[in-house]
Amino acid sequence: MQDSKVVYFAGAIRGDRSLANVMREIVEFVQGLGFSVLTEHVIADDPIATFASKIGKEKADLLAEDVEQQDIAWLDQATHVIAEISGASTGTGREIEYARAKGSFGKVSAKVLCLYHTEWEFFASPMVRGMTSDRYPNVTIRSYADVMEAKSSIKDFLEV
Repeated sequence: MQDSKVVYFAGAIRGDRSLANVMREIVEFVQGLGFSVLTEHVIADDPIATFASKIGKEKADLLAEDVEQQDIAWLDQATHVIAEISGASTGTGREIEYARAKGSFGKVSAKVLCLYHTEWEFFASPMVRGMTSDRYPNVTIRSYADVMEAKSSIKDFLEV
C-alpha cells in the first residue's frame, strides 16, 4: 500500500452516470497501483446506499449533512484528489474547489487532477476546465480520448 498519498475520487453520483464504467476503471486502476481510495463508493452500482452503509446508516436515513460532513472529513485527509468531470454532477465542483483551497486554511494541502473525455468537453464545466496551473498550481486539468490516456495522466499525477 502506498502510505504517503491518500486519494479521494470525485465523480457524478446523482448526476450523469453515463461514464460510470470509466470511473470504475479509474478507481480500480488507482487501487491497483497500491493506493487506497477513500471514496470508492462512487463506483458502486448504488453509490448512495454504499456510502450510507460505509458510515453506518441506511440509505433512507441518510441526510445531506451526513454527506457533506463525511466528504469534507475525507477531503481533509486527502493528499491527492482525482475528479472525473465529463458529466453533470451536483457536488464534484465543490469537492474540487475545497481540495484546491484547503491548504490555505490550515488543512493538509492537496493536489487535484481533473479529467474529462474529449468527446464530452462541452459538458465539462468551463469553470473547472478554465483553472490554469499558473493561477492554481495544485490543479491539473487533462482531457483523455480513452481510458488508457486517462490512466497515463493518473500515473504522472501520482508520480508512479
